[in-house]
Amino acid sequence: MNKSMPHGCTGPWCTGLGIGVVAGVGGGLMSLGGGTLVIPLLMSWAGLTPLHARGTAILVSVFSAATGTLIYASRGQVDLEIVLWVAIPAFIITPLAAAWSERLNPDTFKREFGAVITLGGLLVIVHDYLPTAFTIPPNDYHAYLLGVGVIEGLVAGVIGISGGPILAPLFVLGLGLPQQLAQGCSLAARLPATLSGSWENWRLGNICKPMIIPLAIGALAGAAAGSHLALGLPEAHLRSLFGVFLILLGLHYLIRHRHGSR
Repeated sequence: MNKSMPHGCTGPWCTGLGIGVVAGVGGGLMSLGGGTLVIPLLMSWAGLTPLHARGTAILVSVFSAATGTLIYASRGQVDLEIVLWVAIPAFIITPLAAAWSERLNPDTFKREFGAVITLGGLLVIVHDYLPTAFTIPPNDYHAYLLGVGVIEGLVAGVIGISGGPILAPLFVLGLGLPQQLAQGCSLAARLPATLSGSWENWRLGNICKPMIIPLAIGALAGAAAGSHLALGLPEAHLRSLFGVFLILLGLHYLIRHRHGSR
């Protein structure tokens, strides 16, 4: 399926480079940055349609997540078992959800998404004061990870957000992981989903090809800087920063949905 590219898709390199840096820093510092930060920038700075912005943002996440994963793994902040149990269902679900969402309005999911991540941000901030009942029992460990992978695939495929606002909070709250380890696992676990989602959006013609190189260069540089910064912060400070950003992001989706529905 070939779709004509919007005018902004031929924009200057500096635009793509700047957006890529934002995506990379967000991905490395807080396991965010793919669709979370990039979709609005691609629409406002580059003039892409929501569909092209979503597809291009998923591809940008491949570069930022891969770089962040390598840096976090070099510091022992990636658990391969967690990554595999989440990544496999996400890899399968993401392209199916992307194709399915071609016939849907993604805005129908954004209010619920905003509410969920706002609650997740609050819970992450007060994590140390929560009862241990929030932690998943050992017998349900793998079922929980499979469920997280399915959620990741749906979010990545339908909304275009590569999973950072979902994965890291679920790892912290459900598994009790430290924030750096949760973010390292989040970056690694969403790599297969971003790859399969990128392929599906490429096939559907939803990726702005002229912007790939500057976006990739910016994302690689930004992810390296953001990852090193995150790994140097105290765990409690990084978790609080992450929680506050999730709350702001969730409120943004809720407010935008309310205004858009009037």
